[in-house]
Amino acid sequence: MNSFSTSDDTLAFFNEKYPTLAAEDGLEMLQNKVPKIDATTFEPATCESCPDNEWCPPGHGDLYAALVGSGRLDALLDSGFKYMFVSNSDNLGATLDLKLLTHFAQLDAPFMMECCERTENDKKGGHLAVRNDDEQLILRESA
Repeated sequence: MNSFSTSDDTLAFFNEKYPTLAAEDGLEMLQNKVPKIDATTFEPATCESCPDNEWCPPGHGDLYAALVGSGRLDALLDSGFKYMFVSNSDNLGATLDLKLLTHFAQLDAPFMMECCERTENDKKGGHLAVRNDDEQLILRESA
């Protein structure tokens, strides 16, 4: 999944370095974009000199909406895919652990996430929390 703000650079890189891969159908799936919010008025921010600056990517949680909205989820399911391994691009060491995949498959669970405790260095982004009223796992973020 790519962002509208990094798509051109990413595709140019693939076209230059890996033209065969770049020509494949479905190389890129764009995440959605959401309006930036003015911190004072809580209204959508405006930038007359560059309207593109009025938008931002919604974050990691947009993966699901982007998969469904783009039609990519249906295409994957129609092609016989049952499992998906997702890692953020800033986690270059992430690999699929077959023990976790086996455990997940045996549970027949709809979703599984591997998490770690945050440290002082983990200031950016939201954090996982358990909602008190129903004990549902949620992502808590602030603008």
